[in-house]
Amino acid sequence: MRKTQLLLLLLTSVTLQAQLLRPTQFSLESADSVYSGLIGSSISDIAGVGDTLWLGSGHGLSATFDRGESFVGYSSRYPDLGQGGVSALVVYGDTLWVAMGFDTTTAFGDLKAGGGISRSIDGGASWTFLGQPMDELQVAVMDGDTTYGKYSKLDLWGVTILSVDVVTPVQNITYDLAFDGERLWATSFGGGLRVSSDLGDTWEKVMLPWDKFDVLDSVMIHSLQLDTLELDTISLDEDNLPAAATYYALDPLIHLNHIAFAVKAWSDTIWVGTSGGINRSLDGGESWEHFTFQNSNISGNWVIALNRQTLDDGSERIWASTITTGAGDATGFSFYDSETGYWRAPLLGSRVWNIGSEPNAVFAATDEGLWKTRDGLNFVLLPNYHNLDYSEVIYSDAVYSVLINNDGAIWVGTGDGLAVSNNGGLSWDIHKARSTVGGDDFYAYPNPFTPRYDKLLNGQGHLIIRFVADQGDEISITVFDFAMHRVNTVMDATPTQYAGSQELTWNGRNESGYLVANGTYFIRIEVGDDMHWTKVMVIN
Repeated sequence: MRKTQLLLLLLTSVTLQAQLLRPTQFSLESADSVYSGLIGSSISDIAGVGDTLWLGSGHGLSATFDRGESFVGYSSRYPDLGQGGVSALVVYGDTLWVAMGFDTTTAFGDLKAGGGISRSIDGGASWTFLGQPMDELQVAVMDGDTTYGKYSKLDLWGVTILSVDVVTPVQNITYDLAFDGERLWATSFGGGLRVSSDLGDTWEKVMLPWDKFDVLDSVMIHSLQLDTLELDTISLDEDNLPAAATYYALDPLIHLNHIAFAVKAWSDTIWVGTSGGINRSLDGGESWEHFTFQNSNISGNWVIALNRQTLDDGSERIWASTITTGAGDATGFSFYDSETGYWRAPLLGSRVWNIGSEPNAVFAATDEGLWKTRDGLNFVLLPNYHNLDYSEVIYSDAVYSVLINNDGAIWVGTGDGLAVSNNGGLSWDIHKARSTVGGDDFYAYPNPFTPRYDKLLNGQGHLIIRFVADQGDEISITVFDFAMHRVNTVMDATPTQYAGSQELTWNGRNESGYLVANGTYFIRIEVGDDMHWTKVMVIN
């Protein structure tokens, strides 16, 4: 349809690329036949409390009901879950909502699409698919010609304004969800901020301040005299609408502050991060304050993550992750100083994917790893993650999600699995998705393998080679090219210290230290007198 194509074209012209905001690629293929336990090793979201925690990945949803002793996987093949991987997740007791997203190819290139929101009211035992929050396409036929409407009408304190209708899931992926006990809030790239008062069955658009305005309230709306435009009585023919009407519309194509990414909500307090700053409402979303780099010192105007920290004295501190828009602001980490009404930016230069907190500490999940601060001003970078005997190692510099459980345990989602610490980060338990294809215990992943990008640890890529052995077995692992010439010896007749499933890695280089060429490579795994083969495609 012409109207849908026009909207897609306009959305893709926005310079802020929404598809860069999530660390994983979403998959339409179910992981049910590939993984047991954790459904995917790239953990982009963690939510829940106590024994029950939920983990989102590009392959779907996982849950643990016993604090990580075991995991259950859900994917898009599970009844009434949406398409793709998890893009947003919120848990409220036994009720949870999961937003899904997937990569799709369009005439305008590869884009992300919203795969819908699903709800469970019984702790994941059953699900209801709610669909992707969108507007209804307005179709009119006059004299045999079909036209499609661009705008609908929205009432603000008795004043009618225009609102762009978003009628496609493409470039309309849901990036965050929040539940305040009564209302469900959702943010999306194309669809902006929406609220549901019936647990997600129906949605209403929520107006945020226009880019150049610091507030949105009744006094400001009436001072603009928009009611003189008499939009209630005129046709919404976009060719004849007054310029003021279209400028003061709810329109993500004009106002960056209408492109929403992050939301936190409790009682009547709502914080929303957008491409044009941060917005706060203290009256349930009726009126808003608008904080920007220009008016309140936040590190950047493009806000992709928010966190509510409750301090020991019962007060609250809001943390925000920002990305530079190229207008003098910065990528970094900020918190709101309620005493001054301004933001402080103690950590600059780090892209923060996710934020976790407890009364005495805040954790920032970044591409460099997990930063921790106790005073909000000074940060330390936690070391890499492995269990006590190094038989399990997280091969990922980047950390994508973090949650501090009510028992003090730190849950860290990375590009190579989950790390859990019960002693403040001194030691870790490691959990990863495991292949069960054909029951094979000998395999290598990721496959295909890109050494410059996959499983980066200390700046170097890793192909993970899994095998099973008894303690004391001699292990030899050798890599050959397609012509069966030896490329590298990963291990040569070395007794293993462990029993059971374990792993070694290859960095994609030959014995001279150079990256190998693109192609198919064979890996020979010798465990004592037993020999196993697997192959991998290398793509640089």
